[in-house]
Amino acid sequence: MKENAAYDVAVSFTEQSRIAVGEVVESIRQRGLTVLHGPDQTHEWWGHKDRGDLPTASVRFFLPFISTVDDFDAAMLRAVRNGDEHVLPVLVGELAVPAELRHPHVSYLRFDPSRPDLLTEALAARVEAAESAGAEQESVAEVVTGARRLTSSPAVPATFSRYAEQEATLRYLGDQLTAAMPGLERSGFVGTVHRGDSCVSVRVEQTGETVYALDIQRGGIGGDETVNFVVGRHQTDTGSVCSNGWARPVYSTETDTTVLELHDFSVLGRNTGEPRVYRREDLFAALWQRINTVVAAVVR
Repeated sequence: MKENAAYDVAVSFTEQSRIAVGEVVESIRQRGLTVLHGPDQTHEWWGHKDRGDLPTASVRFFLPFISTVDDFDAAMLRAVRNGDEHVLPVLVGELAVPAELRHPHVSYLRFDPSRPDLLTEALAARVEAAESAGAEQESVAEVVTGARRLTSSPAVPATFSRYAEQEATLRYLGDQLTAAMPGLERSGFVGTVHRGDSCVSVRVEQTGETVYALDIQRGGIGGDETVNFVVGRHQTDTGSVCSNGWARPVYSTETDTTVLELHDFSVLGRNTGEPRVYRREDLFAALWQRINTVVAAVVR
């Protein structure tokens, strides 16, 4: 094995698949591809060596044969998800890639021990396509160590629901606004909150004249999973095209909490439309501050 040579593929495998992979390697070589393969170069071997201890060869693809998703396999799959085009996993049997590691646009190779020829032809097609596209080879040591450096990213929980968070946001804002409105009476204003199935309507009056109106709607121009804000008196059906801003519930993997991505056209007076992230509590505080700012500017 010439470690400073260039190969089409390098192979990694589990101890259990050593014999089957060895037979596949011979089939791949007979197909005319060059293979960096050693009988001891298992996942454990590749995974426990420093960059300087790994072969200095360059490869077009690094092929880990994956039958179970352990730490090494997860690192290889994560590298693919992150866009590393030199890692080409081979799924053994009926193994499915976990959702949090699966790339939505990658077709993974699959190894059926009863039909090794299918893998050989599929691999040859991948190599030929890469050559035709002018894809460069990469140091196998850099490919492997680069993949191993990647750590697991926090995932969005499977139970996260934008619609459940939309409902919770409407309910929370309705509760907080209802509780806060009596405080306006000290300044000579009357605030009311009407809460329907799909809209929270806020009105602030003085001497029977409406000085501020806000409708917080389920859905809107941002999508039916968003919360839409309409300032001023408009028709308040859920299909309204009016919007002074809208918020989409998103899950923050940095804080491990749900937040609201607000696109503010004027609901808070910023007129930017640029998204800004709020916790539910912070969004209410900003809305309440805006209401008080507008009301304070009313000439009595």
